Amino acid sequence: MIAKLKTAVNAAISPLGVEANRRGMAARLSDLLSQSRGKLVSAAGELEGLARSTVFPGLREREGRPELMAQLIGTSLCEALHIVSFLGGTLDLPGDICEFGIAQGATSALIANEIRDTDKKLWLFDSFEGLPRPTEKDRLIDDIFSLGSMERYQGTMACGQDQVVGRLNSIGFPLDRANIVAGFIEKTVKYAGIPTSVCFAYVDFDFYEPIKIALELLHKRLPLGGVVIVDDYGFFSEGAQAAVDEFVELREGQYKKEPSPEWAGKFCVVTRIA
Repeated sequence: MIAKLKTAVNAAISPLGVEANRRGMAARLSDLLSQSRGKLVSAAGELEGLARSTVFPGLREREGRPELMAQLIGTSLCEALHIVSFLGGTLDLPGDICEFGIAQGATSALIANEIRDTDKKLWLFDSFEGLPRPTEKDRLIDDIFSLGSMERYQGTMACGQDQVVGRLNSIGFPLDRANIVAGFIEKTVKYAGIPTSVCFAYVDFDFYEPIKIALELLHKRLPLGGVVIVDDYGFFSEGAQAAVDEFVELREGQYKKEPSPEWAGKFCVVTRIA
């Protein structure tokens, strides 16, 4: 009888103990993640301060910037500082802000935060269907997902518009100033509402053809001093660098091309000079 009673009590208590243990583990994991996030935010703030005192003395302070930098996915902190610094240098120029290839919208939120107190509009272009079919110029440099070939990347990296809208809402950016243009760029480039002037753009399309189309679109809209930052220059696919190099060479004397320093990541800054 006593043995049966012990068995019954243990059977009743055991699931509760497992559940309590799970809750404890979840709480500890949440604490660890919170601490890690806090350290990353602190690191972003310290790096920003260092950049302001050395590389970017004109970088304006912006509330919420370290927190948004800590949330970036696939964009290094050093590249983020280049983005906000060059963006800040164009805000007195005419034109809106564009991002081509927005993924989950983490970089979109960072950029939106920088222009929140201006009258600039934010234009966000993405297929929301993942990467397009690569061309012959998109030879694989870095197999980031270990897929084995460039062709297998078609359709990867697809994200939903709701993630982007959620991030913009989280920072209180007015959605009437955000224009999300869905579809592959070869089709959306014909969209009648595209801005006639763009002072800054961030291009993260990965492959040759969409980057080429985006640059040609921007060429007709960039004022003197306007800046385009192209991500993955010399990384992942050879197409990104090929598109930038061809674009600048065909317009000799009109643009200054500045590949990123080795310590900052893989991107290229293209500035309209004539």
